[in-house]
Amino acid sequence: MIKFRILLTAFLVCFFTVSAFGQSGGRVSDVEVWLKAGGKVDLTDKWEIAFEEQIRFDDDVNALKNFHTEIQLTFKPIEALSLHAVSRYITRNDNSGSIQGFEDLFRYQFGASYKHDLGQLRMKYRALYQHRNEVGISEAQGDIPEKFLRLRTSAEYKIKDWKYDPQVRVEYFNALNDEVGTNNQIRFGFGTERDYKKFGELGFFYLFESSLGLNIKQLTHILSFKYTYTF
Repeated sequence: MIKFRILLTAFLVCFFTVSAFGQSGGRVSDVEVWLKAGGKVDLTDKWEIAFEEQIRFDDDVNALKNFHTEIQLTFKPIEALSLHAVSRYITRNDNSGSIQGFEDLFRYQFGASYKHDLGQLRMKYRALYQHRNEVGISEAQGDIPEKFLRLRTSAEYKIKDWKYDPQVRVEYFNALNDEVGTNNQIRFGFGTERDYKKFGELGFFYLFESSLGLNIKQLTHILSFKYTYTF
């Protein structure tokens, strides 16, 4: 319990430090809701495929932000290590500027995750390369792919005789192509997941996301709900 308190304290210090910096200058804040539903299948002892449908709302949950379909293939060479390949087809609602409407994007990721136990803590580390571009628009027509390196650390505290083990997450988004106008970001998360056996797994997370290195910070508060069924 002491280790989790130390971890949670460090998480809160980082969270409020970023939030305080955001309040010290100009900032733009928003509230979003993410709704996710999907399933996963164990193909073999080492291979797993998962799919997910997701819809997101922004503008203080007053507007549709996007919806997407995602497929993830995972290979586990050993129990603690997983290799991931993910594809996502996104339909985004562009409701700002002179040209508005829905636009289609495609995103793919390659990466790995590693997990281990530290007493009652389940630690997990993930690194992903992410590439996203608009479908049907070439670079000559103005589409420049967005590229990120994403690094995430998460910890789950295992509580005896308790099904809602708390989790904390910190993820850093490193923009690899500055010419797009993208920026580095950091995302904090706190929540829980529970497996209801035959019914499936339910998860809830509160996420806080902040841009880094901008004069006017972009702050986003996110409520994320997830349902996953294992076939």
